[in-house]
Amino acid sequence: MKSKNVLIVDDNDLNRKLFENLVGQLYEFQSAQNGLEAVEKASQFPFDLILMDIQMPQMDGITAMKKIRQSSHGSCPILAVTAFADEGDRQTFLDQGFDDFITKPIRPRDFIVTIQSHFKKGSQADTLVVSTPSEPVILNKTTLAQLLKYNSKEGIKKVYQDLILECEELLEMMEADPLKEKFPELLEKLHTLKGNAGTLGAEKIYQSSHACESIGRQGRIADFAENLKNLKNDILEFSGFFNRETIFEP
Repeated sequence: MKSKNVLIVDDNDLNRKLFENLVGQLYEFQSAQNGLEAVEKASQFPFDLILMDIQMPQMDGITAMKKIRQSSHGSCPILAVTAFADEGDRQTFLDQGFDDFITKPIRPRDFIVTIQSHFKKGSQADTLVVSTPSEPVILNKTTLAQLLKYNSKEGIKKVYQDLILECEELLEMMEADPLKEKFPELLEKLHTLKGNAGTLGAEKIYQSSHACESIGRQGRIADFAENLKNLKNDILEFSGFFNRETIFEP
């Protein structure tokens, strides 16, 4: 019987589904899509741990965490889940009132070990050292193996299929003259894709979407258009690779 209850808070559908798949293997969980919903759920149920995304609409993760701390159920560990990763950001989150933080893109084993460490007083989380190839690969098989360790092939295959659907939506937007009125929306979608691809080990898509977002926010339009072509090629390459992948077969 699962004895712990975790609240997963993230506005990104793919991230939330992945966290549900990983956490659900070990613990009971509920999910919230924004800070307001998280505050409401936390006021009604005594969760043992809360995973809190930081950048969300309606109410951000820091505001939600502080409101939950003021409630009768606010003493549980609350972990920030964020793309901010340097030591200065880490201390900022701890000073704000979080108990710990998990960086995006996550690494499945580290993700689980960090959660487990907060259920074991005095324990220290193991550190998983994963070697990173000098050149990005289409799909990092170490990341895939970690994901499969904590969930079924069917569940993880669905997460990758969702990533491909997200890529296809981005390609449609890229074809519709994205350098004009939809440019801000495209940058936000690139930001989301970057995080999702990184979490799932789609390294080429991660690097090319990261480059596109960075160059786009700098206003380097000519370079941005060229990098969009690279991203499109990486997306098509990943889609073909995934369709040929046999690891998900029964």
